[in-house]
Amino acid sequence: MLVMAYGFAPDRVLANVTYLTGPAVFSTLRTANTIYVDVQASTWKTRGRLLWDAEADIRAKLIAVGFEIVREKNQPHALTLTGSYDETRGRQFGINRYGTVLTGTFRIEHHEKGPLFEITIQEKATLTPSGTLPYLDSLHNFLTNPYYHFLGEIVDGQIHRNQDAHRVFLKELRAKVAREAVPTTSEDFDWLPEGIHSMQQAHTLYEPVATRRTIEEFVQTQDDRIVGILPDLLNHPDVYVKVRSVEAFGDFRVMDALSLLRDLEKNAKEVEVRNAVSATISRLTGTLP
Repeated sequence: MLVMAYGFAPDRVLANVTYLTGPAVFSTLRTANTIYVDVQASTWKTRGRLLWDAEADIRAKLIAVGFEIVREKNQPHALTLTGSYDETRGRQFGINRYGTVLTGTFRIEHHEKGPLFEITIQEKATLTPSGTLPYLDSLHNFLTNPYYHFLGEIVDGQIHRNQDAHRVFLKELRAKVAREAVPTTSEDFDWLPEGIHSMQQAHTLYEPVATRRTIEEFVQTQDDRIVGILPDLLNHPDVYVKVRSVEAFGDFRVMDALSLLRDLEKNAKEVEVRNAVSATISRLTGTLP
């Protein structure tokens, strides 16, 4: 059974999510917790070197959500994540200067049930005013794409709770808001398995951008399930997450948010938020700002 869950648009924060089995199968997988990872990486660059280890990063993401990694293929395991990470030459930006298109395809299979689902992510560079190197721009886009940023959580949610990617995104956004509401008492990461520290730091570093792009994903797919947590996201520490949350009220035409927005317009500390609120109120009411 082949079901396309989401459409793919290269210039948007979207991915191909392909289900390769029927929905009833996922309810039988709750105890599957051992996984073997086999991701092949390639690049068009002449030296053939990658700036990061995609397979190791994916292993770290899976460990962080509770999976047990099996290092050898012949060891007993319930799940296998196979796939590829490919860097291909993109558009030309200047003399001997090319962009890079990053494409990751990740398939989850069960040792008895067979293929379960597959995610394909593609990102590419765009010219930026800051002059960021096209490759670094592409890599930043890939690492902050919510389908890669939350890849471990997506696999965990689909296997252990039969949750689609958007439900996983909502769960993670709620968890972020809840964590921010509790004062941080320690930065002690001693509980983490060896090798996970760098993943945790990168995950934290990219979180604000990934959160903004997750909101954008809901807007692009017109999935209004995010509307209920937009007021909570206004408490996010990143000003641009707040701005995107404000704009999303307008994207979904949430007229009931006008009272909240008018209060925010008066009391928000950040000028960026106040400007976004003013524009969104005008958008909802059809008046000039």
